[in-house]
Amino acid sequence: MKKNKETEIRMEETTKTIQGTTYEVATLMLGKKTIGEILVYAPKEFQVFVREEHIGSAKTMDDAVELFIRQWNLQE
Repeated sequence: MKKNKETEIRMEETTKTIQGTTYEVATLMLGKKTIGEILVYAPKEFQVFVREEHIGSAKTMDDAVELFIRQWNLQE
């Protein structure tokens, strides 16, 4: 029987400028490697990216993190 390996994903808050507009971004890290980002597009709109690929949007940060983890688990 194979054991599930626990993986710790860190979240670092930064900013990113895209086409002249600055956004708040939660960068998701696995060790030192960036594995995804959650862009705060508006007060209730979060855009979720896994390795540069846009996978969807959410209305809360918690929902965005859940969407990210769900999609990331499918790709791993």
